[in-house]
Amino acid sequence: MAEGIVVRATARMFERRYVTRSGVTRVGVVVAAIAAVWFSRADPTGAIIGSLFLGLVLFCDTVRSRMRSHRRDVLTLWTVSMAAQFREYVVYVGLAFGAAAAGHAGAWGWAAGALIALALRDALLVARAAPPARWTQPPLVLPGQRRPEGLQGASVPRPRDGERSEGAASGRPAGADHAAEVARAAGIPDTGEAGGAVPASFSLTLSARRIMAFEQPTRFVVIAVAATVGDARLAFVSLIVGCVIAITGELVAPTSEVRR
Repeated sequence: MAEGIVVRATARMFERRYVTRSGVTRVGVVVAAIAAVWFSRADPTGAIIGSLFLGLVLFCDTVRSRMRSHRRDVLTLWTVSMAAQFREYVVYVGLAFGAAAAGHAGAWGWAAGALIALALRDALLVARAAPPARWTQPPLVLPGQRRPEGLQGASVPRPRDGERSEGAASGRPAGADHAAEVARAAGIPDTGEAGGAVPASFSLTLSARRIMAFEQPTRFVVIAVAATVGDARLAFVSLIVGCVIAITGELVAPTSEVRR
């Protein structure tokens, strides 16, 4: 409860100072870069302080999710997603520099393997999150009749009544829900999408599924623990194994089906 009070108070402070959600994301990028610098020291002190800064990055994400004002459109979601991915790559570079400085052979190879595994995981989950394309049957034009819509006679897909009313009621622009779904599938932390109440049993199932999906907060926790108790090589191996588990879980039980 105390944590929730601190998060809400910090979010309100940022809003009073006119800090946007994108601004909080940029703060997270700077903090992640500081964590990468500490990880590059390749000693226990650097690992511990770097892990603390990674925790501060996750705190910034939680604060951003509690902000009530400012835009939550597709552009903001895209900016948050790109910045979150970039900061993770910066942390990987810091870990690789630290492993190389410690004299571990193949440090950059392990880093490349972790990036490849992460790219495969993101590609699969984002592809599964993409909605199916809608196709509308063009109207039949009899000989001698004018084409009803344009010179080409193409039928422009229109949103159904339920979709239009839902978007108007929520105040979210078209495409924002899809962008949030893609960002969530890519493992990006909360991007501001609203969610309704769900049963406790389903919430537990979804939480376990998210841990298995190896989203970015989980990856940061794994990096912090592995770098503290071991070294950068253990962190990279743990990341590769986690991504493999996420890919396997998505192939066996797609996340979209679990949410539905």
